[in-house]
Amino acid sequence: MTQDAIRALSDEELTQVISWAQAEVKTRAERRKLDTIAKIKELARSIELGIKIEGTRGRPAKRSADPAARRAINH
Repeated sequence: MTQDAIRALSDEELTQVISWAQAEVKTRAERRKLDTIAKIKELARSIELGIKIEGTRGRPAKRSADPAARRAINH
C-alpha cells in the first residue's frame, strides 16, 4: 500500500484500515511472545531445567497511602 492509496481512502475506510492494522500488530506481538516462550521452554528442557512462566511483566504497581489518606487527598 502506498501513501497515495492511503490518501485516496475515505475517512471511514481509513478508520477501518487503522483498526485492522492495530489488530494485526497486536496479533503479531502476541504470536512472537508465545513463540519466544516456547523457545525458552524448549531450551530449558534441553538442559533438564524446569521453568514456569506466569504473571505479568514488570514491577508490581506501587501501593499508595492507606485508603483514609487517599480519601483525604482526593477531597
